[in-house]
Amino acid sequence: MQERSYRSRFILISQLFALLAITALVFWPGLSGGFIFDDYPIFAENPAVHVSGWHWQAWQSLWDWSNSNTQRPLAMFSYALNYALGGSTWGFKTLNLAIHLLNTLLVWLLVRRLLAAAWLKTQTDFMRVESPDTDIWASGIALAWAIHPLQVSTVMYVVQRMELLGFTFTLLALLAYWQARQRQQTGQLAWPWLLLSGIAILTGYCFKQTAVLAPGYAFLLELTVLRFRASRPSTCRAWKILYAAGCVATLVIFVGYLLPHYATAEAYAKRDYSAWQRELTQLRVLSMYLAWCILPLPSQLHFYYDNYAASAGWLDPSTTLLSGLLLLGLAGLAVAVRSRRPLIALGIGWFFVAHALTSSPIPLELVFEHRNYPALLGIVIAATDLLWLATRQRPPRLAATIACVLLLNLGFLTTLRAATWGNPVQLAMTLAQDNPCSPRAALDLARRFVELSNDNPNSPIYSLAIDELERGAKLPNASPLLENALIIQAANHSGLDSTPWWSSLDHKLQFSPLGPEAYLALHGLLQARLVHGINIDAKQLALAYQIALSRNPNRVSLHLEYAELAQGPLADRPLATAEWKKAVILQKDVPNYASGLAGYLIQNHLDREAVEVIDEALSIHPPLVDTPTLLNLRSQAELATKRQNEPSGT
Repeated sequence: MQERSYRSRFILISQLFALLAITALVFWPGLSGGFIFDDYPIFAENPAVHVSGWHWQAWQSLWDWSNSNTQRPLAMFSYALNYALGGSTWGFKTLNLAIHLLNTLLVWLLVRRLLAAAWLKTQTDFMRVESPDTDIWASGIALAWAIHPLQVSTVMYVVQRMELLGFTFTLLALLAYWQARQRQQTGQLAWPWLLLSGIAILTGYCFKQTAVLAPGYAFLLELTVLRFRASRPSTCRAWKILYAAGCVATLVIFVGYLLPHYATAEAYAKRDYSAWQRELTQLRVLSMYLAWCILPLPSQLHFYYDNYAASAGWLDPSTTLLSGLLLLGLAGLAVAVRSRRPLIALGIGWFFVAHALTSSPIPLELVFEHRNYPALLGIVIAATDLLWLATRQRPPRLAATIACVLLLNLGFLTTLRAATWGNPVQLAMTLAQDNPCSPRAALDLARRFVELSNDNPNSPIYSLAIDELERGAKLPNASPLLENALIIQAANHSGLDSTPWWSSLDHKLQFSPLGPEAYLALHGLLQARLVHGINIDAKQLALAYQIALSRNPNRVSLHLEYAELAQGPLADRPLATAEWKKAVILQKDVPNYASGLAGYLIQNHLDREAVEVIDEALSIHPPLVDTPTLLNLRSQAELATKRQNEPSGT
């Protein structure tokens, strides 16, 4: 008996080792790749993340930046940790792969329990059953999920460590929840495990907000597999009441907060589609995601989808209505088979819950591959249950053969895609070739051409970069980031005329939606002038800021950046002071904002401006007169101003 136990344990450990080794092997070619897209603004070119030591001030600065920008502090700390330990792209991607391997193991642990619960004919103590057969099937599900080609653009796209770690703690929360419910089956103490589940959700939220979907996944487990069972009827009733209250609360939050806050014309001012158009488009997008999960053809996975057209109506295009009917049919199927085939119902429901946030009226972009990182698991579970159902009366070799063929295909496609991601130039050329109408793909390819040419305008490769930027800038809905790149190149190389690119930038700022990339383009030009010493035309840049401010006068960052431009290259201190005052007015309800801005000005020897900013704050909010910090700053600035005005001989 003991020998059999050791043998079973050895087989199980060997399965897990093979599972992780195969996953690491297919992703390994991608580790030599570079950064891409949002990697640059989030951490690669973000000074706040470039922590070189273990000084408390640097980490505190990172925490402050994260809270005011991404609201994902733990994810930002992980990037800073990479920099503190060396900062190589290989290190960033290797850590992402390690997290993915951990998630693969957690998926195996969860799926193992699901299969044992769903495939047993008796429900007696079902959550304790361990079977070699379910271990093998669980390994197959975990491997199919782990080595699916869709996962490459999540694991190798470093910024999506947020998605990886958010799902890590979602899985931990569900495993703790399952343990609690198992203990409730036998009348044991369960609340410590429920507490651990809640802590995991809160921790995951600090990596990515999608961790709040964990209760939705748990609800699906109850509806399909757990069925609210407990040793005490009162516990069963309590869970039903709790989830019913949770559904009502979710509906109230959706109607009372999410729609009024996020589905407004003001919230969608930075998009070229409305909230309703976004929801219609998500019908097509979710159907496309399903197709990717089932048949991941490399030619269909572009990474960049900034040119994806929004639906204008149910029949514009007609695939909107067809997609809606498909999704409705899947939802109906899940309800119909919930009792007989709980895993199919769970898998379909899992897919929908995983997209509940990103397909809601929140004004996010329309399509991203990484949004399928958790959702893919639901499709794999449902497909596996269908395979098990179709082959359970057949010889075991049939199921094994089909599974091996499918896994070999997935592994082959993923290895090819990972190899492409491992070569930055090849990746850029592939993405631009597969989706030539994507401005982002054009910008990425141009960046690689500039690197290959060593930024030498005499190189023929450099001219390819300029041509690609100009081509991309003329594409429909192209962001001003392409003009940003062209203007910087013109400033660096005197042979290029930037006049048409400034005109194009101004036109986009005037007539196109002002989204994040427009503000990023302006900020990049300002940083190029102030920080990197690139000779950007200050007057042209000022005109660009004026256009942006005329369309969005309430954006504080625009006023602050325009003030920096006025105080520095324009040498217009009254204009700079006026812009800083406007920022104080816009932030009058933010505690200590005036003190922080005044302290910054004093630190940069702008004492007269600091006095005027403080006086403006006091005039619009008189109670600030009782703020010792603000008054001390004013006294300090006044004293410094008097010293500056004193004759040099006194």
